[in-house]
Amino acid sequence: MKKSRKGATRAAAQLLESSVSPILDLTYEDPLFTFALHPSKPIIVSGLATGHVFCDTYNAEELERLQKSKRDEIESRGSVTFKDNKIYKTTKSISQSKNKWWVVKGNNEEDTTGNVVRNWSTKRHKGSCRHIIFEPIQLADSTGEYIYSIGTDNIIKKAQVSNGKVIAKIDVTKDFNTPDDHINKLCHSTTHPFLIAGTESGHILVYDTKSNGLRRSEHKIFKANDDQINQILPMPEVSAYHYLTVGSTTLSHIDIRKGIVTQSENQEDELLSMCYPSNDTKNDEVLVGHGEGIVTIWKKSKNNFTDQLTRIKINKETSIESMVPTYNQDDDDLANSVWCGDAEGMLHRINYKKGKISEVRVHSSGFGLGDEVEGLDIDFEYRLVSASMGNLRIWSTEDIEEGDAEDESEEDDEDNEDEENDEEGEGEGEGDSDDSSASESDLDLSDMSDLSESGSSVEEEEDDEDKEDNDEDKEVGADKDDEEEEEEEEEEEEEEETQQSQPVIVRKKRRDIGQILNPSKKKKLVDLNKAAKPDHHNDNENDTDSDSEPQPPPTKKSKLDKISAKQLKNMQKHEHGIRRFEGL
Repeated sequence: MKKSRKGATRAAAQLLESSVSPILDLTYEDPLFTFALHPSKPIIVSGLATGHVFCDTYNAEELERLQKSKRDEIESRGSVTFKDNKIYKTTKSISQSKNKWWVVKGNNEEDTTGNVVRNWSTKRHKGSCRHIIFEPIQLADSTGEYIYSIGTDNIIKKAQVSNGKVIAKIDVTKDFNTPDDHINKLCHSTTHPFLIAGTESGHILVYDTKSNGLRRSEHKIFKANDDQINQILPMPEVSAYHYLTVGSTTLSHIDIRKGIVTQSENQEDELLSMCYPSNDTKNDEVLVGHGEGIVTIWKKSKNNFTDQLTRIKINKETSIESMVPTYNQDDDDLANSVWCGDAEGMLHRINYKKGKISEVRVHSSGFGLGDEVEGLDIDFEYRLVSASMGNLRIWSTEDIEEGDAEDESEEDDEDNEDEENDEEGEGEGEGDSDDSSASESDLDLSDMSDLSESGSSVEEEEDDEDKEDNDEDKEVGADKDDEEEEEEEEEEEEEEETQQSQPVIVRKKRRDIGQILNPSKKKKLVDLNKAAKPDHHNDNENDTDSDSEPQPPPTKKSKLDKISAKQLKNMQKHEHGIRRFEGL
């Protein structure tokens, strides 16, 4: 039986599921249509299908602590869920776990712990609340103290975050070409007091937010996209008047003063979401989520956003509903990643540089069985926040696997330290009693290595030379041997002293030059009687110049290789040179 593609996609996603769990799960009785996060404070504002708006403050540090302690409690309890010691598998798979160790709170429930505090709530719009945004903190003299919301009543309202009081509002019905149009998206400029609104018919409207007010602007663009505006992004690095919009099957680069700058080719697929990468500071690169489950990469510097350049396959069975960059520059993988939320309730972190999925999280229970992730955002401490119509989740910044790995590494370090201390103690005890034996064994090994290479040949050389040498040469040789023995004894004493102060290390003695020239174990000797040719014409010269150093006989290179070490040494010092055989 052939396995379906859908089953294969879910199986692959399960393998990539991370062990990061939420710290807070807010559930809603009515559908959640939109939410926004304060740019510098732990504040969430949410808008529902009923037109209600809620403002909550959460204690992230305490929620992190409670999540960790509850997880440790569940693991140590040893309940039926964690039988057969499969704690690791259960904690890793967040979606398949029956026990939730994070805080779960209903939207209308009171929190007695004080970790989630309801600041205010109100019935803000007639009908549903379609979109909410905070005033950008980058704006001059702005601290994110105002929010803008739009509902199906076609009224944009500006309110204070502290108490929810409306300070300005405007009815946008007069700005529509058709009476049945509605505003779907809002976007505020990060440098100028411009509020950009996108409608379901693909039009762009502009409003002035100067002096805490809301006024109409003369700027307006008809049919920026063929259908509903799904996303608007400002382009402050290009100009305060330039924006990107996606809707229907096209991506448009617009100037609110002049109209459409460029519009892409028909992609034959609906473009639903869009975001800049975390490391894009020039608004040159943008990622777009498609209805066919892919993410495409676009660049202004390549073709002015007229067509996609690269595509990354995410989930062919569903659409990419929302996108957000990680905003984290501390790690290359995170800096090159964006989060994508699909229509099956899964979150995918993709590395767009490598073109692959790096991590998967499940917003709703079960793979491919949850509600679509309609909203993604990052809070002021880089926590991922995901939302569907049923719930909103704030995710932890701590990975269970990383925490376990750190604990294991700490335990391993402690064990290694203990072992090293034990070995040091044993080594000190042995050093006091067995230093002499250790040094002797070291010397024996090195001597044996030398003997194994040149033992037999040296004995043969000494026998032959003893037969040929005269008494004077024997005395000189004996003196030299005594000197060499004394030098060797001194070297052995120095080695013993160093070995007593240092750990025992077996080292091989350095070979002499003869062994290097002839690496064979048994060396062939050169008959010096044959090599030496007496010169009768120069006998007198040799007698008169006996004090000068004679030149060695010319020999071929092949025969020099056969000279032993001791003979070469004697030849250099003229102890057993050819001079002795002249005149014979």
